[in-house]
Amino acid sequence: MLRARSAEARAKGVTLQDRFLGNTERVGRIGSLTAPISNWMNAVWVNRKFMEKAVGIHARRNLPPFHRETFSRWFDGRNPRPASAPARDRVALFTPCSVEYNDPATGKAVAVLEKNGVDVTLPAQRCCGMPYLDGGAVPEAKRLIAANVKSLAEQVRQGREIVVPGPTCSYMLKQEYPWLDGSEDANLVAAHTRDLFEYLAGLHEKGRLDTSLPNAPGTIAYQLPCHLKAQNMGTRSADMLRLTGAPVEVIERCSAVDGTWGMKTEYFELSMKLAEPLFRDAQAAKPDRVARRATPTRRRGSSPPSTSCASPSPTRRSAPSRGPRWTW
Repeated sequence: MLRARSAEARAKGVTLQDRFLGNTERVGRIGSLTAPISNWMNAVWVNRKFMEKAVGIHARRNLPPFHRETFSRWFDGRNPRPASAPARDRVALFTPCSVEYNDPATGKAVAVLEKNGVDVTLPAQRCCGMPYLDGGAVPEAKRLIAANVKSLAEQVRQGREIVVPGPTCSYMLKQEYPWLDGSEDANLVAAHTRDLFEYLAGLHEKGRLDTSLPNAPGTIAYQLPCHLKAQNMGTRSADMLRLTGAPVEVIERCSAVDGTWGMKTEYFELSMKLAEPLFRDAQAAKPDRVARRATPTRRRGSSPPSTSCASPSPTRRSAPSRGPRWTW
């Protein structure tokens, strides 16, 4: 599919729709800089219809709120609690654009890492490049990839693992960077990249993960993201959720957003139809919460109407709710 989109883009050019959806950094910066006005505008139907006509984002597609304080701004300005002992492990955090601009609370899982003796740094980084690849804009994606490879390879050489709180980005670093960049550094980065819950599971296997949690979040229906399955790491994220004491039912159904595909006006209705089995299975499980990990999909909102969405970050706390709460 990537080759077909790339060939089409070379022949006809990258569309305005794909350039807009691919440039998550610019959209995120503008949205966060102008929040909360940007969030108010995204809730105005007239504006949504204008966006539908101008850049092809369906007016009914749920859009995430922008945060004035981005994750990187929070990270740089925080005062971490002094470590009681020298750090046993060192990691570099690579954050999805959705975490940076739309859901910084997910990135605050650094508190969990630090509590478990892990030194965390936030190196210079760009978008992982996947949104541009969705639109066939391979040269633009490769420029982002080259910048990330240079920065992250230096972190690996300093003895850090790369930890990613988003399966699409971790998939990109592991699977796509080596062949799209083709350098030794890209292979080095891929070999040392771990999804956040994959890394936490590794700490647990070594007996070095603090599992003393205050409250179980109730029963959970967990939708296993496609990009997590593609990393051949099993259901480690579900296993981590079970450490909270919650019964977890794994649902292997696609959300049908597929990067930027489900946001597009021409595919929105089809994407919602294809996502119906996920919604049906989640409702049938009658859970207290429905959780999933694919941040790009969660950011673009493929939850059914009348559900609330939040990240299954290890830093989240449970709250009573009526009916199943969608925790994405």
